[in-house]
This record gives sequence, C-alpha cells and structure tokens, in this order.
Amino acid sequence: MRSERLEVIRQGDSSGNGMIVRAILCSGRALYGFATENFYGGDWDLGPTWNYLVCGDKPFLVDAGRRGTGLHLLEMIASVGFDPREIETIVVSHGHEDHDGGIFEVVGKTGARVTAHEAYGCLMRPLPGAAPSREKARFPVSCWCCPMPISFSMRNCLDYHAERAKLTISDLEMNGGAGIEVLHTPGHSPDAVALLIDGEALLPGDTILPGITPHPSQERFFDIVRPALPKKWREAQELFGLRAYLRSLAKIEQMAGAFGDVLVLPSHRLYYRDGFNHIGLKERIEELLQHHFDRCSDFLRILNTGPQSLQEVARQHFRPELLKGHGIHLASDEVASHCELMAASGDVVFLEGGKLIATGTKNFSSFFGPR
Repeated sequence: MRSERLEVIRQGDSSGNGMIVRAILCSGRALYGFATENFYGGDWDLGPTWNYLVCGDKPFLVDAGRRGTGLHLLEMIASVGFDPREIETIVVSHGHEDHDGGIFEVVGKTGARVTAHEAYGCLMRPLPGAAPSREKARFPVSCWCCPMPISFSMRNCLDYHAERAKLTISDLEMNGGAGIEVLHTPGHSPDAVALLIDGEALLPGDTILPGITPHPSQERFFDIVRPALPKKWREAQELFGLRAYLRSLAKIEQMAGAFGDVLVLPSHRLYYRDGFNHIGLKERIEELLQHHFDRCSDFLRILNTGPQSLQEVARQHFRPELLKGHGIHLASDEVASHCELMAASGDVVFLEGGKLIATGTKNFSSFFGPR
C-alpha cells in the first residue's frame, strides 16, 4: 500500500501546510491526515506536523500539532464532516512541542482523554527539588536536557509548559487491541511510540521520517532525569540514545515486516516540495542505519586527528549553514549521541574538560550489523 493510495481532500502549500488526506484501509477503516504549521524553518525545516485521525467505534487522534494550532486542527477535522466532539482519545506520539503543544486547546473543546507512554507522564511535570540548576527548576523534567539555551526556553516555552501541566494524562495501553498495535520506540524521545493500524498503516511519529533523520537523544540524559522515572528502568539505553534508537528501528521492522507493504504515515514530510514521499519501510530503515553508520565513521575520522570538543567535531562535519544560530547546539548534540555509542564500543573516550579522543579501534560497526 503506497502513498499513491492517499486521497487528497484539501491541497496545502508546497510543504504540505494545511493539507488534508484520507486513506481507506482494506479493513474498511478510514484514516485522515491533517498538516498543521510548524515554526521550524531554514535549513532545519521539518515541514508541518502531520496529525492523524483514526476512525472506528472509538475514534482517536494521534498528536495535535504545536502550541497555537489546536483550534485550526479542529476546524480541519470538522471540514471533512467529522464532529471533533466524537474524538474519545488523543494519543501522544512523543512529548515534543510540535506534537503535543496543541493538545490543551483540543482537550478544552472536545473533552478528549489524553494518553501517552508511561515515561511521558513522568517527565512532563516539574520536580524542583531534583532539578540540575535553579533555572531548570521552573521547567518540567523533560526540558532539563534541552539543547537550546535557557534564554530560548524562557522566551518560548513557559506558556506551553504551563498549559501542558494542567492536562490529565493516562498511560497508553501498550497491548493495543481492536486492530491497534502499539510499540515503544525510544531513541529520538524516551516516550516515543509507533502505532500499527490493522496491519496496514504504520504511524511511526518521528522515529521514521522521509528524507531527514530524527535527532537522537543522549544516554547521559538518563542520570539527569532518573529521579522522575520508575525504578524499573535501570539502564540509559532503555530510554535514551542512539543505541535505543537502533533497537527501535529493529522492533518496528519486525512488527510491521509480517504485513508486507504497509502505508507509512510519518509525522513530518509526508508531503514536501510539491510531492508525496513514499516510505518503503525496509528500505528506509536500511537507509537510516547506513546514515548513522556513516556519521559515526566520519566523527571517528575527525577524532583520529587528535582530541577535540563536540563543537569542533560538529564544525568539521556539518555544512556551515546548518550551524547558524541555534544550529550549533543541535549539531553538537548529534555528535554527542553518536560518540556515546562509540564510547560503548571502546572507540571513543570522553576526556575531562569536554573533549573526546579516538582510541584507534572501529568496533562500533557491531551495533549496525553487516554493512
């Protein structure tokens, strides 16, 4: 089942903003996709956030866009003849503002129940006594590890967090049911989930995207947020980091592989630059694995020339336009997540003072399988 099977209900712009699509699965179930605007732009542009309405006896919505787009999303839903008040549940694919920022508005108009992976509820609220700094005490645990400067968070995020803290969150039933299979897919975010609908359509959130790769988290975040987490999570790689992400890709491939050519409906760039982006699942997973393998290889090449900081490695690897403004923070985090994996394989050592050095080995390939 390919993206050509999608019916365009309403056209959007060249990036897909404002677009509405529909797919009728062989099971008879209808899925609607609604593209709400995202504020990210420039060379880090993700395109709009795609939010999905899954119809059935108990219809539910997956995500609600960034803050300020919730009411627009409800208008889009109503425009296809669906009463938004019939939405019983909102499923959060993962706890990033461009996916859950609009939920407060949607809940206010519909009264829908909000469900998310267990980790989401643990991390979305403040825990002042355990915060890593006085400034971070004002923010929920999920933001203690944000790569952006505190000035950015103070300017852009306080209202979002205040609204989100008012929500009542139920733990998502991971056993699915009624044709819905749910899989915990950490790596990009510790609370990320993917949904397989009737064995025909996959909603992977940001875990699998066309054309771009999701930003991996870092394993070191685990120790920072540990006070908010249940004790059942004992190791960082269970929730955070590139190793978690690679395992999530393997789980998705295994879950969906038995169902043939599933329709993959990502949270970004379903439609982009005037065209749909079909995702062949096995092929895209292989591309993602190769991407991260190649990135590790190049970071290791750079570090073989001598000890360097994360920013020094980033400036040698990434194009200059990607490092403008806050781009350097994102790029440095990307270096860190890959070097953590290589540290686990003995190829890289983190030194005091924030620098890294290569050890001369190339054992990291064991995490990627045959290349």
